[in-house]
Amino acid sequence: MASTGLDFTQITPDNGAVRDLNRLVFKDVLSAERIGTLLNIFTRVYNGDKLGLVGEFGLVGLKNTGCNPEWGNDAIATEEKTWDIAAWQIAEKLCWADVENTLVKYTLNTGTDITDMTANDYLEEIVVPRLELAIMKMYIRIAFFGDTAAETVTDGGVIKDTVNPTYFTLTDGIFKQLFTSVTAGTTPHVTIAANSEATIAAQLAAINSEAKTALDNMIAAANPTLRQASDQVIYVTQAFATGLEAQLLANCCGSDLAWTALFNGIRETTYRGIRLVVVPQWDEIIQSYMGNGTAYNLPFRAIYTTSRNLALGVNGTDEFARLRISFDETTLLNHIYATDKMGALVLDDKMAVIGY
Repeated sequence: MASTGLDFTQITPDNGAVRDLNRLVFKDVLSAERIGTLLNIFTRVYNGDKLGLVGEFGLVGLKNTGCNPEWGNDAIATEEKTWDIAAWQIAEKLCWADVENTLVKYTLNTGTDITDMTANDYLEEIVVPRLELAIMKMYIRIAFFGDTAAETVTDGGVIKDTVNPTYFTLTDGIFKQLFTSVTAGTTPHVTIAANSEATIAAQLAAINSEAKTALDNMIAAANPTLRQASDQVIYVTQAFATGLEAQLLANCCGSDLAWTALFNGIRETTYRGIRLVVVPQWDEIIQSYMGNGTAYNLPFRAIYTTSRNLALGVNGTDEFARLRISFDETTLLNHIYATDKMGALVLDDKMAVIGY
């Protein structure tokens, strides 16, 4: 039996290198905490729920005709969206016998209680925090890159052949929804030609002379309502931001982007008076799971919208599912379980411009 947890084949106990958990150092991993910074989160959402959007009045204000004016019946514009919420689960197991000859043996109980790992340091300080991080990354992966029709490159899709595409097929995410609305003509699209280069090196080189133009074209393509929004924002991949900085540095008097660190790699600055937010988690997903082995699939992506327009819906009362940890007296297995339902939604397709 193999237990959830560390790959102990790479860590040898009692060899003078690692003798206790306090000697372990976490490798740098992109964190997905506080994803409410990127998405407008709705709780208690059920599949098929309707979300009503309220717009504005149309034209009002006619010439004064004195007494007995012409009474209007103008209506406020409305629109309705439907949530597509699907259930996910995480089920992991741990057995004390799988780790008794590893450095974890120092954290195990003794005697009969050795089987119960629910409160030991290994579970609480190593396994659970890393699993919670994986769940946060799952939310970002599905919310933005979910595609119910996802397939591997060999089968005609964009997922790497070494990756199981069902990790993406839970529900359609933000990018899939925007791709669809571009085809329908409701969301403006700006082409980033560097994405079409045949190799990773060529992609990264090409963006250095294209990013600024793409960003300017996105701003120009936005409708007047978006341009007036108080919470307008542009989200970009790290690769796009790197190309933008390189282009500004090469063609101006140095980069004019003053970055502010938000948390865990996410940074923001201001470009032409608009918040520009870098989302390196997008790059991690694209580079790890999407591409044909020679080039990445659309490594340069940007969404110009408002901070309220991209939504994440969950079924639970809490924003994110909690882990349930239990010990089975019969099987002597320790279980970690979590489940919820989730889905993403672009609230107003017209209040977005996408570059790819």
